[in-house]
Amino acid sequence: MSKVKLCVFSDYHYWPALYPQDQSGLDTIIERAHTADADVILECGDFAAEATKNDGFLQKFLNNKYGIKTAFCYGNHELEQVDSLELLNKAYGVDNSYFYKDMFGFRFITVDTNFWYDDDGTLYHYPGRGVGSPKGWDYDDNAFGKEQLEWISKTIDESPYPCILLGHTPVDLSDKPDHKEFLKIIKAANEKNRGRVLIYFSGDKHRNHIAVVDDVLHFNINATYNGEWRSTKHNLFPKEFTEGHAMAANCSIFKDPLSAIVTVEDDGHIKIEGMETDYMYGVAPEMYGGPFEDQYGICEPRISSGEYYLLKK
Repeated sequence: MSKVKLCVFSDYHYWPALYPQDQSGLDTIIERAHTADADVILECGDFAAEATKNDGFLQKFLNNKYGIKTAFCYGNHELEQVDSLELLNKAYGVDNSYFYKDMFGFRFITVDTNFWYDDDGTLYHYPGRGVGSPKGWDYDDNAFGKEQLEWISKTIDESPYPCILLGHTPVDLSDKPDHKEFLKIIKAANEKNRGRVLIYFSGDKHRNHIAVVDDVLHFNINATYNGEWRSTKHNLFPKEFTEGHAMAANCSIFKDPLSAIVTVEDDGHIKIEGMETDYMYGVAPEMYGGPFEDQYGICEPRISSGEYYLLKK
């Protein structure tokens, strides 16, 4: 039997010019991984803007001091403030923005949700250089594209191992055609070989959401620090906390960095050990017009724990 233990986090949003979180939270996550004897530290995107800058943050994760293996995907923030996707791939040590790695008796498949279609159906990849959306693109318009979907299907089908998938955007509640096709690919793979795909990790929504769809666990993991973001500043934090961090007063911020320990077994048994914290300075979304609910729930400073038996029938 194959079993792998993961320390999972998402949406760290490391960018000191915008947010007050420094590098210490990553140290905390790495220590949790080490204490739990995790095999892999898995990160679900929006790790850092300016990720190619040489301040050591990216390497602290990729080449962590305990030598723990890593898995990751790109969110939209990785693609901001970089000159090209090629430079980003070089910084992360990969040849492409979607890829796979076989480790510990599982195939870890990273997908890239940062594609989008313009009005005439032309497929683009989200470009960098500058915060915000390029003309014609919205953060919710994420897609895979036909070529990547075909690659995903082939990579799952040819895998000799159960598959663990990770991408920045959740898909289980989406009505987008590419997301529906992604779910169809997973379902078909499991109908052909039961248990071929066990879990899909995602981030992006800053929500605490777990669901089982067609015997696959969809774990949309909460943000590490950043809670509910709003375009209007609330000015509820002390001035010294927000000074020098342009978007600190646009959101709530968790006091401790959130992560989860997730144990995946090839028989479909998955155990999630979450955690809870408080809001920094007690500033909750309810204090600036919330709670703000979407299809994935409301913002809350926790990651749920749970135990799942996907293949018990």
